[in-house]
Amino acid sequence: MDVFMKRFLPTLVLALVICLTVGPLAGAQDVVAITGNVAEVDKYGNVTLDLKTQVLLDAGLEFGDMLTIAVGEYELTAPFVTAYSDVNVGTELVRAPGGDAERNIIVAINMGNFSETYGADSGDSITLTLLEKGAYLNEWLIRQLVRTNERSDYASDEIFANFRNVAVGNMGSGTYFRSSSPVNNELCRAPYADALAREAGIRTIINLADSAEELESYFAQDDFNSPYYKSLYEQGRVVFLNMGVDYRSDDFKAKLKTGLEFLIENEGPYLVHCNEGKDRAGFVSGLLEALAGASVTEIKEDYMQTYINYYGVEYGSDQYEKIAESNILEALREIAGLPKGADLTGIDLEKAAENYLMGIGLSSDQVQLLKERLTTDTVVSDAA
Repeated sequence: MDVFMKRFLPTLVLALVICLTVGPLAGAQDVVAITGNVAEVDKYGNVTLDLKTQVLLDAGLEFGDMLTIAVGEYELTAPFVTAYSDVNVGTELVRAPGGDAERNIIVAINMGNFSETYGADSGDSITLTLLEKGAYLNEWLIRQLVRTNERSDYASDEIFANFRNVAVGNMGSGTYFRSSSPVNNELCRAPYADALAREAGIRTIINLADSAEELESYFAQDDFNSPYYKSLYEQGRVVFLNMGVDYRSDDFKAKLKTGLEFLIENEGPYLVHCNEGKDRAGFVSGLLEALAGASVTEIKEDYMQTYINYYGVEYGSDQYEKIAESNILEALREIAGLPKGADLTGIDLEKAAENYLMGIGLSSDQVQLLKERLTTDTVVSDAA
């Protein structure tokens, strides 16, 4: 706990000071409307506006305020926040990345595609209007997460790279691994994840995040230091899925089918990763853990280990439970075909996972082969 307080308390205190500072609109409900144009749509469907965060702050908006978003024929509400994880999966947000006043505002859906959902394309106008001051402030504060990209801030290479063997339910020992990207070094973790993949004897990699072209671009960067990953790529043992983050979309499901067919056709140990190894890898891991007979608690604890590793979230805390409820538990409801917030008690997750996989196009024989792959222990005699 002392280490957590030392690492994360100063930033949280700063966030509290920023958010509770009395701005020009404190105590008032004056209408504030700010219009910007869509400057960019990224590959996940997140929309960047030609508005700096400072414009909203100068108008008196503060993190934790609720806003109205007017885009085309749609009018919706969303909180003014700093990170995608500040809201539940499938929820709209107005994001000031990292709270940096000089960065552009992003309008998005957490684990969704804002551009496709609301038809927002480059050049379109979007108007943000204050709806209610501070209505989301308490929720925003409890979700504040701080991560660094410095290895010295973490207790081990495994924690820093979010690298681990998942052996819950009936999963085989040494068979299924997940991690942050061992090849995209944006988070300074790739060389560590790559070295751990070599040590674990990984034979097959499912890359959820990148295209082959993006992978080639990583190889050309000055800081590239992932030789083991590159060797597997050259052997044809890496599949590139270039997935979005909306696991409800047909595109996500089609690419997931491709990735799982690749897994079935190749030998383990297997490594599944996206960029952080948190969202897309979290959903896919939860699905495969359910297929292997894991319980809700086991799946939840594996998912939340990432938040413990990266952000020092305390096991069992209100923050821990809130993050789990709004992310992995909602994902399990999606897999089981249950409505938002439904009770998962007594749900046969293994059967639900089988049905889900057949629903995305795998045959019953493929599902059984996948289960066999995942539930067989893997012994690696020579990881090199």
